[in-house]
Amino acid sequence: MEHLTQCLACHSANFRLFVQTPAMMHEHSSTKYNFDRCEDCGLVFLNPRVPAAELGKFYTAAYLPYRVDEAWGKYASFVKQDQQNIDKARVKRVKQHHQLTTQSRILDVGCGKPTFLACLRSDTPAQLIGLDFSDEGWINEPETYRGIDLRKGEVADLHGEPPVDVITMWHYLEHDYEPQQHLRQLLDIAHPQTRLVVEVPNFDSYTRRKFGQHWAGYHTPRHTALYSPNNMELLMKNSGWQVDQVLTYGTLDPYTLHWMSQMEQQRIDWSASMEPKFMGYVAGMVLNAPIYKLQKWFSMGFLTVVARPG
Repeated sequence: MEHLTQCLACHSANFRLFVQTPAMMHEHSSTKYNFDRCEDCGLVFLNPRVPAAELGKFYTAAYLPYRVDEAWGKYASFVKQDQQNIDKARVKRVKQHHQLTTQSRILDVGCGKPTFLACLRSDTPAQLIGLDFSDEGWINEPETYRGIDLRKGEVADLHGEPPVDVITMWHYLEHDYEPQQHLRQLLDIAHPQTRLVVEVPNFDSYTRRKFGQHWAGYHTPRHTALYSPNNMELLMKNSGWQVDQVLTYGTLDPYTLHWMSQMEQQRIDWSASMEPKFMGYVAGMVLNAPIYKLQKWFSMGFLTVVARPG
């Protein structure tokens, strides 16, 4: 296990234990993981961290995001439609910050299953690049992602790449073990008008306060840091980026965090079928809709930051 001696955002050595949680969306175990909180900037981060080489055991075939058809059964089409709506919202977000042309170059860091890039391809003429440490998200679907430059590798591998116009990180940064280093490296392939769009869980949010140690945003131990607006801006500044915009919401429905947190409270078997839970999920979404519609004024669970090279 790797013990951190300073905060990932502000480099302070002044931090203490905030919460302990078991592994989430994983088989039950008595092992607890520590999240410390920086006394100076408030960043909450996993400490000690699971060695990167051992993270694979938390991304097994039973991992829910990997098994939509199997997990949701007859409701899988609804889940897929929801993902399409999320991807469309992400395309819209990118268009708000850059006019896409045939010369535009868009990089999605941590692309996973690159449905966002596929959606972008069908809507724009831009040149699209996806980067991830694993090619499991696309290796078996070459036709689905034809025309997209998908790469297995790390941010450091982009050195020498022609400048890109937009860099997106949809729920990548909270997994990153070296966020400042990688954000600085991305400056090497940016120009003054490049925009960086980052979406992460928001520690300073309603769902986190509601569910406490069961909050699914911890996603223990896959998430290494839980950001809030102030320390996200600090991280960006210390990495050479200037924040243009901070939004108290993202492209994901915050009820998703609500439901997953409830399931963590109940310690469900995440490898089992989710089909029997689908109608309860929908009912809960409808009942909680009045609360979560407030997310543009009060963060319900997510945070979006748009930045430019500083």
